[in-house]
Amino acid sequence: MLLLEGYHDVLYAGHFGSNKTLTGIAKHYYWPHMAADVQQFVTSCATCQRMKSSKQKKTGLLQPLPVPEQPWQVVSLDFITGLLATTSGHDTILVVIDKFSKMGHFIPTHTTARTEETSQLFVRYIISQHGIPTTLISDRDPKFTSKFWKELMSLLGTKLAMSSAYHPQTDGQTERLNQIVEQLLRAASKDEISKWDLHLPTLEFACNNATHAATRQTPFFLFYGRHPLMPQKPTASATVL
Repeated sequence: MLLLEGYHDVLYAGHFGSNKTLTGIAKHYYWPHMAADVQQFVTSCATCQRMKSSKQKKTGLLQPLPVPEQPWQVVSLDFITGLLATTSGHDTILVVIDKFSKMGHFIPTHTTARTEETSQLFVRYIISQHGIPTTLISDRDPKFTSKFWKELMSLLGTKLAMSSAYHPQTDGQTERLNQIVEQLLRAASKDEISKWDLHLPTLEFACNNATHAATRQTPFFLFYGRHPLMPQKPTASATVL
């Protein structure tokens, strides 16, 4: 029971579904009927049931983009808005996704942030860690269509690819991740809703350490070439219970 809680209930585990939870456990453990035990545990999780009962945004049919050749070459940007303002004044999340590894960064910000502030966040959290992307995918948010943003990306040599009603370039993966982040925030912040921004780094880790359906690997592994150390990980490479 404690093992299942450690791979599902805690904040860095992310309260994911049975498939992602099972994949995470199977990296280090095995026991008979493991899949059935995980399925039963996740199905009976009250927090998960509460999250899934919330209304989710429906994603339309979008055209997938070609897979980039290396990490952080093609990046997508989107905002999660309409969140309760925290004690720090954050009410929005800037979601930045690497289209190669599917790794994401969740950056707290606020709805009234100017384009200059958003660009500073992009430099501080993305360019400083991963370099300058060749292509930046976004919707037509005023921050991304402003003269300042376009001139900045031109100076960096980054191509802007913006979605439209006829040619949606921001694929469904970003929309889906936004839904997941919102679900995780509801689970993590149920007792401290005014401090949800403090949970973002841990939720970011949970998402990046979850197996992605498209790659069948975790974003963490694809980017770093290894799995992260976890509190439940034994000293041996695998354990049979």
